[in-house]
Amino acid sequence: MSDTIDIGIRMARSTDVDEIANIFVDSWQETYAAILPTTALSRMSRSDQKRHWARTVLQANSRNPVFVASDADDNVYGFASAGPSREPTLPHDAEIYTLYIAPGFTGQGLGTALVEEVFRLFAKSTYRSMIIWALAENPSRYFYEAIGGKLVAERQHPVWGEAYREIAYGWSELAINPRPRLTYQSNRR
Repeated sequence: MSDTIDIGIRMARSTDVDEIANIFVDSWQETYAAILPTTALSRMSRSDQKRHWARTVLQANSRNPVFVASDADDNVYGFASAGPSREPTLPHDAEIYTLYIAPGFTGQGLGTALVEEVFRLFAKSTYRSMIIWALAENPSRYFYEAIGGKLVAERQHPVWGEAYREIAYGWSELAINPRPRLTYQSNRR
């Protein structure tokens, strides 16, 4: 039997913090397993992430939002946070700080929907362009190209005492191609 789960995008709530922290740690451990030191990845603390995301969600607003992709039962499948660009040397005034989808749920359109929601919110404000940074070896970085991001910069970025090549994708306008309504096909019985 196949179930269809309707997933929508909304602002994060304090009740989402545990799931956000778990997605963050699980995504890092899966995505960066062959890129970053295994010992450091295995020491990532869910409790530290919960504290961080509790503060971030509490302080979120229309200029620094945290969005989640969730179903009607408030199960969280992905999240994004954004705000003003932290790179003053580039011409982009906004930045997506984090974009993570729970392992097993990538490729379903959740990342695109989260980015669209950030763009939609920021288009109503003074923000006009967007940037996102990704480790160059991160295979998920091609997603940014697929939704129209252009390679605009690179830098060396410290992670756990080592420098890694990081690349930036930019959008000169806050628009990407629209996607259909989100659903996820599950084979739960």
